[in-house]
Amino acid sequence: MTPRSRTILIVLVGIFLLLIGVGAAILLIQRMNAQTQAQAEQVQVAKTSIVVLTRDMSLGDRINAGDVILSEVPVEVVPRDAITSLDGIEGKILKSDMVQGEMLLSHNVADPTNNNHDLSFILADTHVMMAFPATDQMSKENIIQRGDVIDIFATFEEEVKQVPGTTQTTTSGNEEPVMRVFTVDTFQKVSVTALVLDIINVEEAQSTGVNLTGAGNTTATTTTTTEISSYLLALSPQDALVLKHLKDVNAKFDFVLRSPTSTVQFDLTPVTEEYIIELYGLEILP
Repeated sequence: MTPRSRTILIVLVGIFLLLIGVGAAILLIQRMNAQTQAQAEQVQVAKTSIVVLTRDMSLGDRINAGDVILSEVPVEVVPRDAITSLDGIEGKILKSDMVQGEMLLSHNVADPTNNNHDLSFILADTHVMMAFPATDQMSKENIIQRGDVIDIFATFEEEVKQVPGTTQTTTSGNEEPVMRVFTVDTFQKVSVTALVLDIINVEEAQSTGVNLTGAGNTTATTTTTTEISSYLLALSPQDALVLKHLKDVNAKFDFVLRSPTSTVQFDLTPVTEEYIIELYGLEILP
């Protein structure tokens, strides 16, 4: 073999080896790309089910079956306290305002199965819960229910100062306090947060026919009814103090029911003896 032929052979072998190396590199790169793509696809399909709201809801709302659904989301965006099952969600109470599509977390809901129904959880930070006695006629008829919007009317006596020169005095020369009766609209657009109910068992006698001796048979049956004992109202601390003062001075209260969509702030004038006299023209009677 001539030196020239040997040189050509070496060059051809080198080119062949180079082609093999390039081919192996291409195969290795393709395999690495395929693995990377497979891992990326695996990450993309790593999802889990979470509970989300189907509508906007407010603090204190009770969750019904149609208010929540399961939704598939990537695992990496799911908080650790996310609720992943619909079991046990129905009937729970929201502890904050939430919007449609927002995922439901464990700290967003309260369980209303204990004695106080977790009512403290549905209070805003600026409000307190106050129990108010249900003694008016609307309450006796069981008309007002949880979630209703009401106005609270009150009639009470208050000591007032007289115009100088008209103040009544006693025989000892001391000024005699004058008590006046006022009827006012204490608060408007108050939402009833909850009701406290008394369960009453009533026994009723029922006739079951006539026996052989001609006497009628009677049996006693017990029926259960509920009666509103008091309302739980979420109020600002100052408003709660005002209602407490009115209760302490033995004011008489009446609740009036509003439309659930009412947002009107009524401009009302306190009613006094003079107001009634002027309204009906009583001062000009013969």
